[in-house]
Amino acid sequence: MRTLKGEYFRALDSKSRLAIPAKFREAMLSSDEGFVFVAVRMFDGVLYLYSQKQYDRILPQIETPLEVNEEVRNLKRLRYGLAQELEVDGLGRVLIPENVQKWCGLGKEVAVLGVDDHVEVWDRERWQTFVEKQLTEHDQLAKRVIALQRQAAAPAKVEETK
Repeated sequence: MRTLKGEYFRALDSKSRLAIPAKFREAMLSSDEGFVFVAVRMFDGVLYLYSQKQYDRILPQIETPLEVNEEVRNLKRLRYGLAQELEVDGLGRVLIPENVQKWCGLGKEVAVLGVDDHVEVWDRERWQTFVEKQLTEHDQLAKRVIALQRQAAAPAKVEETK
């Protein structure tokens, strides 16, 4: 799958359908897996859309042996229990259910973003406020992210026992 990128502004129609940009549909969906997105509320209260294949790939990151932890069980309940399959109609639209709109704070006007391996759907006003704030902090944000990447890539230090 190609990396998704870009920002598109759309309005939910009177039946709460969202027209997914053609570039995103073409990059994410293939006829062999059906024309369906998996929608789930993820980080920051944002609606994420994944292809079924991509969704199946990210979920095993929550390992079953960790289910003894209540937080792991709760996260799995939210990720699986609230996920919904959204069929793409012949005009490239998906119906955004009312409860999903509510959970994600979506109004009629939305921003549809390509973010690496998934599509994010934001309330347009909230997205614009977020961008304005983040752009003022861009350089510091980039430095912090680079430091985190270096830290994650560094081999773990093992202390010697005497």
